Parts: sequence; structure tokens; C-alpha cells
Amino acid sequence: MKRTLVAALALAVAMPAMSLPVGPADAQVLTGRSAPRRPAPRPRLSEAELNRLAEAEDLIFEIDGEIADIQAAAETAGGLTEAQQAQLDALTRRREEAQRTVDRLEAKRNR
Repeated sequence: MKRTLVAALALAVAMPAMSLPVGPADAQVLTGRSAPRRPAPRPRLSEAELNRLAEAEDLIFEIDGEIADIQAAAETAGGLTEAQQAQLDALTRRREEAQRTVDRLEAKRNR
């Protein structure tokens, strides 16, 4: 009996390793291990932030039009009046503020 047990054990150890067929789901998991990692998903802007971004872009477009109108009027009149210069300065400040909002939200979206 002892010899039979030793012979069976020797036969089991000497047998080549058996391979089991891999199903499609297992194959997908196994190939995914060496695949390059995807970058982290971009942070999404909330609905309110998307609205603020659109409003700021629209405001910049409108202000650019107003600035162009004032400069065209100044060219035909031969120069800016004090009122036009004050209006131009105020529009420039509003445009810079809107541009900062656009830059901040776009930077957040592109992270």
C-alpha cells in the first residue's frame, strides 16, 4: 500500500500542469492588468458654474463691442472725451473681471 501511495504521488508530481480554457470575461480582466492606466477624469463643472462661464463669455463679447464702438466714435471725433475715457476705463475693468472668471472656470474644467 505504501508503494502504491508513493507511486501515485510521484506520478501526480511528474504530470505537467494542466491549463484550463480561459473564458472571454476572464481574458478581458487579465489583459487589463498590463494596460496603461487612464488619466483621472476631468472634474466636471456644476450647472451653476457652466452658467457663470457662459454669462462671462457673453459679457466679454458685449463689452468688446461697446469698446469698439467708443473707439470708433473717438476716431471720427478726433479723440476721446473725458466721459468716453471714463466709460472706457469702466468697461475695461468689467471685461478684466469677466475674463478672470472665464480663466478660472476653464482652468478648473481643463484640470
